[in-house]
Amino acid sequence: MATIFSCKKDLDINTNPNKVTGATVDLVLPTAIAATAKSISTTTTQGYNFMGGQQVGYFANGGGVSGWAGIVSYKWTTGNFADNWATSYDVLNDVEYVIKTSEGNAAYNEFNAAAKVLKAYNYSLLVDTYNDIPYTEALQGDERLQPAYDKATDIYKSLGDLLDQSIVAFKAAGTGKGTPVFVKADPLFAGDLSKWAKFAQTLKLKLVLKGEGKVTFASKAFDAAVGFLTEDALVNPGYGKLDGKQNPLWNSWAYNFAGTAVGAASQYAVTPYIMGFYNGSKITDPARAAVVYKSGTATPVNQLGFQESSAGRGLAPSSWFIGTNATTYSKIGILKGPDAGAPLMLASESYFLQAEANVRGLLSVGTAQANFESGVTASFTYLYKDNTGAVTAGKNAKTDFDAYKVANPLSPLVNFSLATTNEQKLEAIITQKYIAFNMMFGHEAWNEYRRTGYPKISGTDKNTTFVSIVSESTAADKLPTRIQYPANEFKYNAKNVPTINIFSDKIFWAK
Repeated sequence: MATIFSCKKDLDINTNPNKVTGATVDLVLPTAIAATAKSISTTTTQGYNFMGGQQVGYFANGGGVSGWAGIVSYKWTTGNFADNWATSYDVLNDVEYVIKTSEGNAAYNEFNAAAKVLKAYNYSLLVDTYNDIPYTEALQGDERLQPAYDKATDIYKSLGDLLDQSIVAFKAAGTGKGTPVFVKADPLFAGDLSKWAKFAQTLKLKLVLKGEGKVTFASKAFDAAVGFLTEDALVNPGYGKLDGKQNPLWNSWAYNFAGTAVGAASQYAVTPYIMGFYNGSKITDPARAAVVYKSGTATPVNQLGFQESSAGRGLAPSSWFIGTNATTYSKIGILKGPDAGAPLMLASESYFLQAEANVRGLLSVGTAQANFESGVTASFTYLYKDNTGAVTAGKNAKTDFDAYKVANPLSPLVNFSLATTNEQKLEAIITQKYIAFNMMFGHEAWNEYRRTGYPKISGTDKNTTFVSIVSESTAADKLPTRIQYPANEFKYNAKNVPTINIFSDKIFWAK
C-alpha cells in the first residue's frame, strides 16, 4: 500500500509541510493504520519495540560489536529514540485529518470511529513513553507553533472519552461488516465492526488499569455486549516480498526484499534473563522456546553491557530467528515471513488485561484464573500460527499449555491456583504477559515492569536481572525510568518542554 503523504521526517510537531489538501479519508486511514503498526516494530534503532526490548532483557548487545555507548550505560541523550516522537505525531496528523474530515458525515461514521481508536492508541504510546506531551494544542500546524504540554492524566481521561465514543458508534453501526468503502480501506479488521468495538474496549481497559487511582475517567464501565478482543489484532495492508512492502518486524530483523540478511539481528544476543523463562532456571517451557529461538534453549545468550568477543551471539542472519535463509524459514514463532500481519495487540494481552481487572475488582465478567489461562494459551496459539494466520500442523496450544503446567507443578507463575494472594496473582499475570510480549512489544513489557515491578529482578546475577552490568543509573534498581524528550522539542518548543531526569522522574502510572 503506498504511503500517500506520511513520509518519514525528522521534524517536531510545530509545522506540517505534509498537510493534506485533497486526500480522501478512505486513503488516509489505512495509511495511518499501517504506519502505526510500523512504528511498533520498525527499524532496530528506533521502533517502540526496540526501545523497550533492551530495557527488559529481551535482547542485549552481541560480543565483538562496538559503539553501544548510551545503549548499555542508559546515559541517554535527547537523540536516543527520538524518531518515535516524530513518527507518532506524524501518524496523528493523518488521524486528526480523518476525524475532522469525517465528523458529522454519516457516510464516514465508521472511519470517524476507527480514527478515534487509532488516536487513542497512538497518544497512549506517547504518554506511556514521555508522560506530559502536547495534546490539546498539538496538530495545529502553523496556527500553534509552540503547543503547550498537557498533563498525562488529563490526556488519559480524554482518550477514554474517545474510546467510549467509538464503542457507541461501532455498536450503533452493527456487528457485521461496515460499508463497502470501509471494508476495502481497513487493513486491520477488514471492516468488521464488532472487532473494532472489541479493540476499542480492550484499549480502554488497558488505560483504566494503568490510570487506576490516578485518572478520573468519565466511565470505568465496560459493555458486556461488546466484549474484548479474542483474537490477535493484525495489520496487513498487503505485505509481501517487495521493496518497502515487507512486514516491518521481518524487514528489521530477518531479510530485506532481495533475500539478504539485514545483519542487525546478528549483532544482538538473547539474554540469560529471558531465557530463564524457557530453560528451567525460572520456568520450563521447551515448546515456546522451540518456536521462538533458532536453537531453542541452546541459543547463545549475553547480559547487556558485556562486550567481549566471547559474548554469546549467533551468526547472520540472526542469533535467534527460526529458519535458515530467506526462503526456507519456518513461518511460525515471532518472525513469520515478509507477508505476515503485524500485530497491534495480541489476544493474549486482552486476556491478561481482563485477568488483572478481575483481580482488582474492576471487571466481573469471567474469572482471573480463566482469563489467565486463556492468555497463556493464546500466547502459544499466536506463536504456532504461520504467515497466513493458520495454526501449523502438529501444533496444539491447549495440549502444550497442559504440559506446561505439569512441567512446572510448584510454580504459581504457571499454575494460577497456587497464587493465593492478589499480589501473587498480579505477578503471575504480568510475568506471563512479559513472556508473551517477547520481541514484539518490548515497550509494553517495559511499561508493565515500571508500573508493577514485574517480572521480578534481583541482585547482579545474569539469570536474575536484566540490568546492564555497566549501568550508570542512579535509580534503586539501576534502570532508567524514562527516555529524554527529543532534541527538536528543546530547539523549537523550549518554553514548554519539561526538563526531566531519566533516572528519577517517572511516568504518572509508575510505582
